[in-house]
Amino acid sequence: MTSVRIIPIECKFGSTSAYVYYIDAPEPALIDTGIASSASCEIETVLAEHGLRIEDIRWILLTHGHVDHLGGASKIWEKTGGRAEVVISKKEAYLLRDRAKHLTDYTGLQGKYLDHEIQKKHAAILMNDIGGDLEPTLEVVDGDKISLGGEVSITVVETPGHSIGSVTFVLDGLEWAFAADAVQIYGGAQSGIPTIEHPALYRKSLQHLLENVRPNRLYLGHKFRDGKGKVLSPQIDEDEVTAVLQASLEMDAKLALVVSRHMTENEASYDNVGIYGPFRSIAAELNYTGNPNHLPCAFFVTLNGYQEELIGTHNK
Repeated sequence: MTSVRIIPIECKFGSTSAYVYYIDAPEPALIDTGIASSASCEIETVLAEHGLRIEDIRWILLTHGHVDHLGGASKIWEKTGGRAEVVISKKEAYLLRDRAKHLTDYTGLQGKYLDHEIQKKHAAILMNDIGGDLEPTLEVVDGDKISLGGEVSITVVETPGHSIGSVTFVLDGLEWAFAADAVQIYGGAQSGIPTIEHPALYRKSLQHLLENVRPNRLYLGHKFRDGKGKVLSPQIDEDEVTAVLQASLEMDAKLALVVSRHMTENEASYDNVGIYGPFRSIAAELNYTGNPNHLPCAFFVTLNGYQEELIGTHNK
């Protein structure tokens, strides 16, 4: 197999966007789906510009369960007449089956640092951005293979950290890795900080991609920034793949160091005084000036993860 046509589709919502990818295989696949409105607003339109029909998609492959990646799954599935196979990791299938579970996850992460009125506003946005509940056809784990017809197949590689069930789909033979948000570099173009729920798993996944998977190309879920603040293309090729994975590990190390310097087990609290809550001094050192009241907010999610990692280390 010398090549497969990949069509990137940018799905915009608010001030940010997420990328989904169409794989032009004998059994066409769409990796991730944006939010509910993305099906008609961007995905169907872009495919038509390439002479393709959304109705012909046979695989909906979800890298993880966050709203900006699975929110449009049910709408796209409906447009295929219910014929598309819907694939998600076993660990996050619950987020596809029951959209109310997104609210539970939200209140346990970002939500617990925000006041009640902001939480209500965010809950309404989340429910609006998810098209509806959908039963997955296939719940995958590490090493599973999926045939897209002919010589085109993908291998599932578990890459948790950004979320507990994040997976990377690797196109066999070409070693192109659809990592979505499993690789965060120095953070999103808008967020200014990586979104990492589980730091220990995140760095392990990065090391696995770097040392074992060694992809020739990365397809990312957003436009991320490098260490100098430059916004990178969501498609990373060849030599740049190693640089991007190493940069992601460097930022992880920086965050872990900053959090350990500012917080101890006794100091950790949920005192929400001020816009940055218990992480005020960390925001200052990182020169972070984003608004954590916006959705999604990497700041609270990530620092909550590093705080929990620090507390867990102390408890050992």
